[in-house]
Amino acid sequence: MKTVELLDWILDKDDESISNDEKYRLNIEFVHSLGLKCDCVGWSTLDLHNPRADEILSAIDSFCKKNGWRARGIYTRNYTDFSSDWYELIPSTLKENTMCECLEVESEDGGECDVLTVRAYHELRPSPKWWYRWVLVPERFRDSCIRNGITDVDFCWARDKGKYKAEQYFHIFGNLRIPQVAVDGRIGIEDKERIDALGGYLPRIAEVFGTLQIVNLQDCYLESQMPECDIAYAYFPRRTTPTFLIHKRLAEKLLKEKAVSPSDLCPVVTVSDVPSGYILDKTFFVERPKREYCERSIIEYEKLKESDRPARLVSEKDALKLLRAAKKERKSDFGKALPKNAVADIGDAYAPILPYYLVSNGGYLSDEYEFLSYDKATAENALFFEELCSEELIEEKPNGAVFAKCPDGDRILLCADGAVIRFSHEAPTVTEEWNSLAQFVADAINE
Repeated sequence: MKTVELLDWILDKDDESISNDEKYRLNIEFVHSLGLKCDCVGWSTLDLHNPRADEILSAIDSFCKKNGWRARGIYTRNYTDFSSDWYELIPSTLKENTMCECLEVESEDGGECDVLTVRAYHELRPSPKWWYRWVLVPERFRDSCIRNGITDVDFCWARDKGKYKAEQYFHIFGNLRIPQVAVDGRIGIEDKERIDALGGYLPRIAEVFGTLQIVNLQDCYLESQMPECDIAYAYFPRRTTPTFLIHKRLAEKLLKEKAVSPSDLCPVVTVSDVPSGYILDKTFFVERPKREYCERSIIEYEKLKESDRPARLVSEKDALKLLRAAKKERKSDFGKALPKNAVADIGDAYAPILPYYLVSNGGYLSDEYEFLSYDKATAENALFFEELCSEELIEEKPNGAVFAKCPDGDRILLCADGAVIRFSHEAPTVTEEWNSLAQFVADAINE
């Protein structure tokens, strides 16, 4: 098992005679002097496996002592390269326009609890989702659990108030709780005994840094605390959202049946004893609606499935109208139209995008999606497929062309069959999918 240590850090100076802009400038200059990158105010990330980590920490220490600054940071420790019998379900955030309202309903203990209503058609990739206290799973997940006779969880339909046909979502409630989990327990810079016990770079960081805002340690699960089941949960109210763990035997079935994708699961660390520096913390039960309410919700879900709702379709004409309107409203975000004399040079893979290039040869559809100019797109496409050649584990490479990009490095591809996919920069996998180029453009502008 490999330990990964990361330090997000910034320097502070308590001097009212210096403006914030000047502090940011000095901060950034210092970070750059170390050969590191940072954001617009000076936050930088140091991989503590960097061969220069000791040198960089010493430089931070010297700079602070010499110039009267203080170092502030966030330390994160994770584990990789290990096998596990348990996997954590990793939900992504519901889109804001998916969330409709919260309904107060009677809970099992006689009090009240909340359930969500949604507009499911906004979720383009059916996958586990979270919002505040709730974890939702798509109907393909529920269907797979029913097929495989899983009784460790119960489902309550998240009522769909959208007007278009879409895969439905369900609240998931665990029946088997993991009673205790080994956690970080809010370690502070003053917790010298625990910091020394944890080891790694933490003791050295504690010497250099005046403040450690957060020490993030990956949870560890005691083998003796794991129930005999396929799905278990752990819940700490301070973290808001419960964690669901899926046993390897069920995880493999869910993957095979495409009820989840590999990016929806992460192996968890199981241990025989509480690791040094960790604390064993008690978990809590999750409030849930009365069984009668959940049963009624399933009946209403089945009625909705029988109804004839229209599919959400966006025509090219609709998408181009939206693009023109966005360009008119945000002129600086878009490029000029592709010159007519360049049309003949457009490659076959990019021919379907030509009507959009004739409105704007690149631009920002939203904060999340950059529509690349034709030249930038072909260059990015060449780089993308060059990178894919080194991905030994990917069984099937996407058949398409990169034409847009996200701030985190994800690429957007137009596939040969006309669909559009978002391909993760972290793992070789599709994370979102649109049924057409027009649908993507409309959703991206309305993001």
